[in-house]
Amino acid sequence: MSGYNTNGGNRLRHHNTSLPGGFSNAASSYGQQQYGDEDDPNSKDVRLKSKISMLKEVSISIGDEIHEQNKFLGTLDTDMESMGGRLAATMKSFYDMWARQGCGPFFYLTLFALAVFVFLYMYLKTR
Repeated sequence: MSGYNTNGGNRLRHHNTSLPGGFSNAASSYGQQQYGDEDDPNSKDVRLKSKISMLKEVSISIGDEIHEQNKFLGTLDTDMESMGGRLAATMKSFYDMWARQGCGPFFYLTLFALAVFVFLYMYLKTR
């Protein structure tokens, strides 16, 4: 089994225990890589520095991606504001036109909707 040394160090201890029935102890080697000079502090430092530099590169790319996404969201917000203004102007024009026409367009719209419903009723009834 692998574990951490509780005496303040962070060196991994590795106990080579065998299980009955010829099964290997998979938990003892899980996540550990075999290196030729495992006790050499310089190789551990090199590995640790390479992992730290890899994490630094990943965090920098995450920061760059967040910056790009924030710029995109800013332009999206600007576009939505302009579309909201256009939609409001279009609806105002529509209501003004509707008020000038009187109830004629409403009558035609209601007649069209009624014709569509009658057509659908007849079509579904004959199926």
